[in-house]
Amino acid sequence: MSDKGKVFREILSWLLVIVIPVVLVFVLNVKVFALPVIDQSSMHNTLFEGDLVYVDRFADDLSSLKREDVILFLANGREKQGLWDEISLKFIDIADRFRPKEQKVNERYVKRIIGLPGDVIDITPEGAVYINGELENKSYVVGLTPPRDQTYPLTVPEGHLFVLGDNREISKDSRNFGCISIKSVEGKVRFLLWPLSRVGTVK
Repeated sequence: MSDKGKVFREILSWLLVIVIPVVLVFVLNVKVFALPVIDQSSMHNTLFEGDLVYVDRFADDLSSLKREDVILFLANGREKQGLWDEISLKFIDIADRFRPKEQKVNERYVKRIIGLPGDVIDITPEGAVYINGELENKSYVVGLTPPRDQTYPLTVPEGHLFVLGDNREISKDSRNFGCISIKSVEGKVRFLLWPLSRVGTVK
């Protein structure tokens, strides 16, 4: 084999060593998991700004989700429309890393599922939450729950979820923008990976 052939094979082997892991990580990040850093205060005292979490992308449909799950979803009514859209979202995420925060294209929220399709949600002027007629009384709730912009009682439509932040008095959630489409859900937040002092399952 000529020297040029040897050089070409050497370059090709190094490219494969670099490209294959990059492609593998990209695919896993699109279809299997995400590792977002929390940049909102709406989930105190469950999650704080700077927390690194593990999101299970397999848990992104109604059969995988239940009431009280914490989810990651696309904001502003954005929905996933198949594999190519998911890949496009990931390339935009990469570009967003180099943009100022106010110019980022992809925006996501982390909230807790309060209502599933068919559930009746009622929030009183005093800030009490009723789910199918039962008063919500959970330890993760911080503050009262102002009803905001929606009309209650509210029935969650098919294919949608009613979500709230745990830090109820400051959270922007379904009280502001209404129920979210299941197609906007990117996965369930399962584990807190950082900081080390609080590593564990997100409950």
